[in-house]
Amino acid sequence: MFQSFYGQSLNKSIYQIEKIENRIRFLVEQAIRITGLEGFGAYISKMLALDAFFLNEDRHTHNIAVLMDSDGAYHYCPFFDNGAVLLSDTTMDYPMDRAVENLLEHATSKTFCPDFDEQLDMAERLYGQLVKFNFGEKEVQTLLSQEPYYPKEIKERIQNILLIQKRKYQYFFR
Repeated sequence: MFQSFYGQSLNKSIYQIEKIENRIRFLVEQAIRITGLEGFGAYISKMLALDAFFLNEDRHTHNIAVLMDSDGAYHYCPFFDNGAVLLSDTTMDYPMDRAVENLLEHATSKTFCPDFDEQLDMAERLYGQLVKFNFGEKEVQTLLSQEPYYPKEIKERIQNILLIQKRKYQYFFR
């Protein structure tokens, strides 16, 4: 959409801007200008919060979208392309034989900078802290025990990551 409207790459445009705060502001302002979706800053803040919590390493600018209906009106798009979460690349980047605590340091974001916390802090400063979760270890265990396909060691790893992230982002929880 940005490319069609301005004739240039959104990603290149963002990374020509030095400060992360200004990168986020630029994307939000351009999205509002093009779509009229006034709450786009809140949308981005929520997206970056979920990406930080679940360690989504694939949120580049092509994975931020809006929907246009048949009347030409824009609407928020559900968050998509969340396949690179929870250190899911166990064959190359995050091998199963390594401690999760050590691997967490290597997870990087791609949207506005490589640091999940840095971009989340800035988005929340600009547009508010808008994500709240309400789950604990018991709910995680229950959901994972009902999942029929993944091996036990993957489920244990997911549970471990989620509980580490829950401690790290305590303010997301009620």
